[in-house]
Amino acid sequence: MGDDPLNKRFGEDWARLTRDLLFDSEGGLKFKPELWSDIRKVILPSLVDKVGYVPIPRIEYSDDAIDLVVENLTLQGRNLFPNIISFEAHNFMKFSPYNAITDQHHHEFTLTFGQMQADMRDVAFYYKRKSGFAKGMLGTDSGLADVVLGGEGLSATVHLVSADKDPRSVFKVKSVNVKVDTLKFSIRDSKHDMLYKTLKPLATGLVKKQIQKAVAGAITTGMEYVDGQLVTVRDRVAEAKVADDSTRMQSLQSMFKKKKDETTSTTKSTSSSQFKVVHNKRASMIDTGHPSGWVNRTTEREEKAAAGKEWHSEAYVQVYPLTRSVC
Repeated sequence: MGDDPLNKRFGEDWARLTRDLLFDSEGGLKFKPELWSDIRKVILPSLVDKVGYVPIPRIEYSDDAIDLVVENLTLQGRNLFPNIISFEAHNFMKFSPYNAITDQHHHEFTLTFGQMQADMRDVAFYYKRKSGFAKGMLGTDSGLADVVLGGEGLSATVHLVSADKDPRSVFKVKSVNVKVDTLKFSIRDSKHDMLYKTLKPLATGLVKKQIQKAVAGAITTGMEYVDGQLVTVRDRVAEAKVADDSTRMQSLQSMFKKKKDETTSTTKSTSSSQFKVVHNKRASMIDTGHPSGWVNRTTEREEKAAAGKEWHSEAYVQVYPLTRSVC
């Protein structure tokens, strides 16, 4: 794919857009309101329409009381972007004409993402109670559910501060607050409908809390990644100013060529609980799950592809074998 002409052109176009958007002709950072207006009015709406559906990896949660697996989650492209984005900045600067007095500056930014809504159907879940009063009644269960983030949906407020004396950063993430307005879910194809209805108010609160924690962690990680990219750009431009044999453009192009989009499974541990996002069953910490889950079905296809004699693979066996007549 890296040698594909269309992919090369796509990468070059994005590199050129980033350069034109962030830098002036001399390689310095510059704010260009007219180009940002084009991004907001032309590129973003087209991108939202073209995204379609995006699958989310299998989510696992385990502690001393329960094992929980949720998978087959998909988000529509429009749900990936907030309906409202606001930006607020506060700047403080102190300077003096005398060298004996040190200049000071400090900047704070507040980003607000509002009205992110999602409607996810046929979400597969697996539940196992390991301790507690409901262990005997509930035990193990699996089924399907429809999940809706309604009302005002999900909103996030991000507070950033400038990294005044830290050369390793451009900004620091001071806080991330996430709020889920309304969460509705209906469980079907399960063995214990009455128990789920009884525990629904408590379960709703717990699910909302976990969603808020997971989204806050993802936003923090994303902001820290952006900070790292800005530091890299800043350092590259500074090096290009010193080096006579390298232009700023070549430095930026080499940076974009070396950067790869890496998706990793992330595990977060709090006391004895573990939360994990996995892409295949080999990385799973819970062996079982719903039979129709994508991870289980993918594993089945891989096993069938490896089975069979000589070149023949069981992955291509028809459901109804064809009968061959001899004339």
